[in-house]
Amino acid sequence: MSLASVAERHPIAAATACAGAQFALTGLILLGGAAWLPRHAFGAVKLTAFASTVILPLALVQLFGLWRRVGFERIRPDAVFFASLIPAALLLVAGLHPGSEIGGGSIPGELGMQFVNAFAEELLFRGVIFALLVRVPVWQGLLVQGLLFGAMHLLHGFMDGAWAEAFAQMGMTAVAGMLFAAVRYATGSLWLAIALHMILNLAMIYSNIEPAWGSDALQAAERLMTLTEAAVALYVAGRAASEVAARG
Repeated sequence: MSLASVAERHPIAAATACAGAQFALTGLILLGGAAWLPRHAFGAVKLTAFASTVILPLALVQLFGLWRRVGFERIRPDAVFFASLIPAALLLVAGLHPGSEIGGGSIPGELGMQFVNAFAEELLFRGVIFALLVRVPVWQGLLVQGLLFGAMHLLHGFMDGAWAEAFAQMGMTAVAGMLFAAVRYATGSLWLAIALHMILNLAMIYSNIEPAWGSDALQAAERLMTLTEAAVALYVAGRAASEVAARG
């Protein structure tokens, strides 16, 4: 029996195994590098861990034979995609703040880094894992891949011990993952999920809410952003369920 056929029979287990493999690989690289290499070499360790988030998803696409199912063929934005941009707009209501140090502080550097980051995470979660979960009900697929996406961010807890922050980030990113999957389902396009992921990350980086209005305002904006993301995901799941019921 082929690996692809096993994954079709046990989609949730296969999706969990893929996310777990990436979590384990990235964690081993980061924790091993921190434990065994000198501090000045940790930049190379982080780069290696970052590279693994691209290499492993590409290998999984090949392993499961998913090149025609991950969503590279279409770029057709619809109303769901445009609604999914509302959270980014909420983060930018106070304008732009150029105070980020990611990518060396340069806009081209940050654009490049955020594209690679979004491409890697979307290829794994809204590409490979989404394709593996296509046989389960849409609401279940959105929920499972969202929780797996959020759980990946517990790596921050393992790295620095800040577990309260790690679990808070897990919750926020799980909902964001459901939004990205909703866009992937509604549009059929992985590229639009990548674009949305990149836009939201850049909106967080350049948001001027905290410098202009304080941390409480930023927290309020983040809560409203999470509620909006959940609402879009619930709408897509509800619409999909209605379509299934109409066909049945």
